[in-house]
This record gives sequence, structure tokens and C-alpha cells, in this order.
Amino acid sequence: MKRPAGFTLLEVLVALTVLTLGLLGLIAQTATLVRALARVRRAETITTAAAARLEQLRATGCITRVDGGAVVRQGSVIARLDWSWTAAADSSHQLRLVATPLPSQPGLPAETLTMVLPCR
Repeated sequence: MKRPAGFTLLEVLVALTVLTLGLLGLIAQTATLVRALARVRRAETITTAAAARLEQLRATGCITRVDGGAVVRQGSVIARLDWSWTAAADSSHQLRLVATPLPSQPGLPAETLTMVLPCR
């Protein structure tokens, strides 16, 4: 006796289960990648702001040296920049800039940039 053509109900259910598990894994991976991309964009914004502030302080450092702070925004406040000056040898000055992500975000530690500025 010949078997009718087509799939049995059990074969269809097994195929749907395998497909569902694969799609769930893909969705979970996509969510993880989206979160990682957002974290990288925040880090890029913080780094760009810190580099711009460092350049601004370097340009005026031999004339005016004032400790201070500022916030970095990307819609809302995402980081705080704090800088301080200390006198170094040979009439040079050391600039220390600390970029702290706000609120404390896992995977984005505080970064410290230090520069010695020779003033003559």
C-alpha cells in the first residue's frame, strides 16, 4: 500500500519548533547588538567631548588655568568632565581631565587624560 504524499502533523510541529527556537535566538542576539551599539555611541560622544575640551584647555592653558567641570549631553546628561591644573617643573603645567559616564554605566569606566603643557 502506498503512503499518501505530504507531511505528517508531527513533522510539521517539529519543523515549527526548530524554526521558532532559531527565530528567538536571532531576536535575542539583535537586542544585545542594539544595546552594545547604543553604549558605543555614548562612549564616542563622551570621547569627542573630552577631546574638544582638552584642546580648548590646551589652547588657553598658558594664559588662564582654572579648575572646572562640565556635562556632556546626548539628549540627556550622559557624562561629566572634570579638569584640574597642577604646577609642574620648568614653568609647565599639568592638566588632568576625568570623563565619568552618568549614571554609572557598566562597561564604560571613568577615563583620565593627562597632559603636560609647557609654558614659556
